[in-house]
Amino acid sequence: MKILEACLHLVRRVTRKASRAPAWLMRTAVALYAQVVHQLVLTLTERYWLIDYLPKKSAGNESMLLVRLDLIGDFIIWLDAAKEFKNLYPNKRIVLYANSTWAALAAKLLYWDEVIAVDVPRLREDHVYRLGVLTQTHCRGFGIAIQPTYSREYVGDLVIRATGAVQRIAHLGDTNNITLDNKVTADAWYTRLIPKAPGPEIELTINAALIRVLGKSSFESNVPVLPVLTELPALLKIKAPYCVLVPGASWAPKTWPIESFAQLAHKIRAQHGLQIVLCGTPNEQPICRQLALICGGDILDLSGQTTLIQLVEVIRQATLVVTNDSSAVHIAAATATQAICILGGGHYGRFLPYQLETSSAYRNVPIVLNEHMDCYGCRWRCKYLVAPIELVPCVANVSLERVASACANILNLIES
Repeated sequence: MKILEACLHLVRRVTRKASRAPAWLMRTAVALYAQVVHQLVLTLTERYWLIDYLPKKSAGNESMLLVRLDLIGDFIIWLDAAKEFKNLYPNKRIVLYANSTWAALAAKLLYWDEVIAVDVPRLREDHVYRLGVLTQTHCRGFGIAIQPTYSREYVGDLVIRATGAVQRIAHLGDTNNITLDNKVTADAWYTRLIPKAPGPEIELTINAALIRVLGKSSFESNVPVLPVLTELPALLKIKAPYCVLVPGASWAPKTWPIESFAQLAHKIRAQHGLQIVLCGTPNEQPICRQLALICGGDILDLSGQTTLIQLVEVIRQATLVVTNDSSAVHIAAATATQAICILGGGHYGRFLPYQLETSSAYRNVPIVLNEHMDCYGCRWRCKYLVAPIELVPCVANVSLERVASACANILNLIES
């Protein structure tokens, strides 16, 4: 590590001096710095794994590491299975490496002893940050390391490899989020790879299958559950019954047309008298503002104004949630709030619709509305998404009438 620090210090000095030089020299110095850092990190990790020679904490053998770095919705779905790790490893201190977008939510739950937030974009792109994470992971000295994500990502595999744990376990998985070459390399880092059981790839079932393989043979998938996590501040307490609309998504082309959301909002207000509340991430504020502008009137736009934990409670107290394929639909399911999801075909059947193994499901399962096309299963490599088309047709073509009818059926039942 001292050699690395000395090399980085030298390159930084060169870079600082270059800042007083012409622009082309500055660009050259910055590029040199990035390349040197990249090569040093590769040498210490992927190329030779020199960090294996760093000392470990012997107490770490009593700890196990779970690495889950995917998105909010994936995490929520996983909670049904995640609660079982405490039962499977009662004598282990369970540490969760969590995507920083939902780490605070994970820390509110009792399924693990420690949550460490990981900035996943930085882990992918910032080699100094990556080296820091991998080095600290190694030095913790975990005895067991498990990556429960089925569609693994290479940076998650790197974290597991860095542990040097005696047991390193993961799904055999697929190549949705990793190149074949990287997968072949990463597969060799595990002591146990679990192949998928025959049948369709359904996330809830895949999560449950891992729990069965690890020792709880009777476990069956059910709807995930989120307990009450916080008391909402006064500004977020909505007195009137309300419907939450979530017009955004992690990928903009798979959103339902904003004009359709606006017409749906009008129908819900006119026919059922519900307050319309818009929710979304800070990145989704522009689309929510556009929707509020089209709707006019009494629209409450909370986009970008809630933490994830607060969003969970806003959704919990809603009468109905209407959303694109986003984390909101899984939050609604986990809080027993009735939800309608307008779903496309990119991963149809993988995450939605829910298919449960247990016959004793007791939560509201989301209602899915879709427009089937022969290209379903495209993994969002949409062949129709060519300018001027901005939205994938399998979502955009779901009719307003179908969505409005589904909303009316639910609300009429609640009102009766």
